[in-house]
Amino acid sequence: MSETVHLPKALARRLERIAEIARMSPEAIATTAIKERVDYLEWKEKAIAEGQADLDAGRLTTTERLRAELVKQRSQRASKRKKAA
Repeated sequence: MSETVHLPKALARRLERIAEIARMSPEAIATTAIKERVDYLEWKEKAIAEGQADLDAGRLTTTERLRAELVKQRSQRASKRKKAA
């Protein structure tokens, strides 16, 4: 893969402007932006694969069960607050 990235002119101008304001090099901003996006995409793909593995293994829940569990947790928290007061 090439280390050169070709940007549309409008995006390159925006990058130059923000680099000047942020007192950073355009290369540093671009490198950080690309790294953060790649990190996110790797996380997303891993999360999707883990979710699919759970589905394939039958580890799932219904919306009703999830809502019931949330109601239960809220009730427990409310009880703890009343006892603490």
